[in-house]
Amino acid sequence: MLFSCDRVPDLRLSLNESLHMVHREDWNTVARGASLYLQYDHLLALEDRMYAGTEFRYVIYYSKENRPVGIACFQVVDLEDRGSTYGDKLCRLGKRVGSHLFEDRRVRCLVAGNVFHAGDHGSHFVDGISMERRIATVADTLLRLEKGDPFPTKASALVVKDIVPPSTNGAPSDPPKGYHIMRTDVNMVMAVDPSWKSLEDYQTALTAKARTRLKNVMKRSEALEVRVLDAAAIEHHADRLQVLFDNVLARSPFIMGRLNMAVYADWKRQMGEALRFLAYELNGAIIGFSSAFLHGSTLDAHYVGLDHEHNERHAVYQRMLVDHLVCGIQHKASSIIFGRTAEQAKSNLGAVPEDMYFLVRHRNAMANKLIGPLLRSVQPAEFELRNPFKRATA
Repeated sequence: MLFSCDRVPDLRLSLNESLHMVHREDWNTVARGASLYLQYDHLLALEDRMYAGTEFRYVIYYSKENRPVGIACFQVVDLEDRGSTYGDKLCRLGKRVGSHLFEDRRVRCLVAGNVFHAGDHGSHFVDGISMERRIATVADTLLRLEKGDPFPTKASALVVKDIVPPSTNGAPSDPPKGYHIMRTDVNMVMAVDPSWKSLEDYQTALTAKARTRLKNVMKRSEALEVRVLDAAAIEHHADRLQVLFDNVLARSPFIMGRLNMAVYADWKRQMGEALRFLAYELNGAIIGFSSAFLHGSTLDAHYVGLDHEHNERHAVYQRMLVDHLVCGIQHKASSIIFGRTAEQAKSNLGAVPEDMYFLVRHRNAMANKLIGPLLRSVQPAEFELRNPFKRATA
């Protein structure tokens, strides 16, 4: 069934609560130019492997001529505050509006985007539709889905995640009516010099201090055995990988959705060498893993898992970052997207911050008005931005 798009009257919508119900050919027609993470098979594996607590919605947008011109994915997940500086403020705000919504530091969110991938990977439209119109259309669709039309959606907050401004001059333009702009933690991105053919070439470009830091990481991690896992091995070790991943989540100030590690086995079967999945072993036991996707000229680092008992002594996480760099160099990537968190460690290698923003709207009108100043006050975590490279000489 097709529905009208209230604020974009020349578009119609096909709404679905499972990708199994989506018109695959129409989805793929638009997805040819879209992100890897909007591809049908990638999303289908995610949906089929995820836990019962995560709900999915999918939309195909059609023109008046019934031609598919856009696609979008949405997820209904819990945002869990695990002790952030803003948790107490939200609790106090909830009491002001007579709501117990924030008391357990958990908010049910309807998210436009893919909560399991950092970046603007939630929607794609054919050429000729601007970023501003795309975002406005997706934000409008959130309002329809929030009303339960046609599927019940018990969410308190509406979120459009990971908007990257078209320039570095600041925040995106004015948000759609009723939405607030919130700045999130930065995405750390590193340009790979095409002259680097090996880690040794990269080291040559470093300052003496940066080279010392790198050598220290390699020295501390030399007891680790790094092993590439294929799909069967990922499936076999899924329970251990889940424990390691949950270790990392346990130290995160926010959790938005919990990924089932077994999905990597499906993605590995689909993508082969384009999914790089490494296990880090010590004395025959897996104490960490890292994952990354190669698509186009980009290496996109994904989730990691750690046994914190061994992490500091053996520099496991820092070694993972170095191995991402080596992979990027070997595959002639032009950039490595290291993602959020651990900004200092990524800056040590040469990554620089890229600003990203959320659009947020609360379904309660009074709460939505009150959270505006709070959301606008959110600032990314502070860190010292370092330049590990030698100064260019004239």
